[in-house]
Amino acid sequence: MATDPNFWPAYLEQHRDPTNRALHVVGTLSAAALLGVGLARRDWRALMAAPLVGYGAAWLGHVLVERNRPKTLDAPVASLAADIRMAGLALTGQLAREYRRYGIPDRPGLVIRQHPPSAPALEPVPSDEKRG
Repeated sequence: MATDPNFWPAYLEQHRDPTNRALHVVGTLSAAALLGVGLARRDWRALMAAPLVGYGAAWLGHVLVERNRPKTLDAPVASLAADIRMAGLALTGQLAREYRRYGIPDRPGLVIRQHPPSAPALEPVPSDEKRG
């Protein structure tokens, strides 16, 4: 992700639907929990289940909700890093800010402008006391 500055905005574009993002976050957190349990208990089943659960939830979001091709197929490492980044931003309430930052609608049909159109300068309205 660090080598391609366009990957993160393209990743966000592929995850505009809130349901798809929720599936990704749940999948990422579940996979992390399974990895932790698997390592702590030395349970190979939990370790094997981690990527299946994580990617399974994410791919369901792409196939059933967003109807696009997962970035994992093109850039697996960058996609995993972006999944983790998105989960962190979602958990801290900062994900919507990222969508605004890149001017990407964070929901289908919702328009967010990257730069607001120029507005004419507003002049102060004189109060009644000054009109005299």
